[in-house]
Amino acid sequence: MSEGISPAESTEREHTSLPFRMGDVTLSRPVPDSFPGAEMLNRLLIEWMFQFRLLRSEWNKSHYSTLVFGFIAFILGSISTELFDGGDATITGVDGILAINGFQFFQILISVLFWAWFAFQAWNLFPVMRVHAISLLAMWNGLVFAQVFFHRNNGSFPIAAQLSDMMEGTLIILVVLFFVFFFWKAVIETRDLHVEIHHLHEDVRVMETELAEHSLAGWTSIFASWIFLVLISSWAGVHHIATLGEPQVIFLAVHLITGITSLPILFIVLWYPQRMLGNDANVRTKAALDASLEMEGPDALPIQTDSKCPECGAKSSLHRLDSGSLAHPCMSSGCTTQVVIGESCPTCKEKMSSRLQCTSCGVNAPALDYFPDQEAW
Repeated sequence: MSEGISPAESTEREHTSLPFRMGDVTLSRPVPDSFPGAEMLNRLLIEWMFQFRLLRSEWNKSHYSTLVFGFIAFILGSISTELFDGGDATITGVDGILAINGFQFFQILISVLFWAWFAFQAWNLFPVMRVHAISLLAMWNGLVFAQVFFHRNNGSFPIAAQLSDMMEGTLIILVVLFFVFFFWKAVIETRDLHVEIHHLHEDVRVMETELAEHSLAGWTSIFASWIFLVLISSWAGVHHIATLGEPQVIFLAVHLITGITSLPILFIVLWYPQRMLGNDANVRTKAALDASLEMEGPDALPIQTDSKCPECGAKSSLHRLDSGSLAHPCMSSGCTTQVVIGESCPTCKEKMSSRLQCTSCGVNAPALDYFPDQEAW
């Protein structure tokens, strides 16, 4: 944490429900400064350590049991007796379905049911990210279908690849990467809005500290690793069955290892932003938020005036604007202009403090504490 933060400012940050903070995490063996990119590597290591410690303290039986269902579903959908002899790629359509024997059909059915349960549990465990959870699973399947198109006329892809055979697969990958980018952007911009609204402070040092506490550099690297693992898993799985009659066990092993590893990483990708933003957040890009406000009209988000003193419960004049910022009537005598907390009054130029004094009991508290505290960070 930054040095020189006053006790009052430190108290203001105690609304967090975290068992520990990222600023308290230190590395026992940091990367030496002489190593290229040491500062960035140490930062990532601290964020990964923080996320892992938080994960260990907060994941429960539901998280781990859902992952077990995902592991079983993935294995049942990946391993079949016909895979070890290469299968018969000449049987297609209805004949291909009828060629599946009873045990293999039962195996496929169980795999589908387990995947459905995995998706249902992810929907319940991550209410803030539930739509994104389903979309990421759909993107995973999209990457698999892209590899099918790549291998359709070239079983050794990417060796001897022809541009004419890559049109459909390339289009699918571009669409998937487009949605992946906007998912990442939505999480980043929602984080920025969260810090701007719930951690507003007149001291720039405190704001920088809060932004560092909400850093998503480590999460971004984990998300990138998930995309990489899914790409490798999809390619290896399709590549394994693309060569008729020639077993490629090494590719099946790569498919299983990378696919199984990607499942807990997917859970981290969904869990961490929700833990940071709270269960009432709405993860979307700033452009989507602005468009939604414009379509709903100026009266869709009325000004909130239900703020209360955190000590005695008396009503306060503090309210939240449509933009999400907190505002209060100017404290200067004779001036009633609504001023955003932490900014100067546009009329009399008086600076609005981030702490307000209750007119009933006299307690002096941060402006954020006048609203019910439901935030995670």
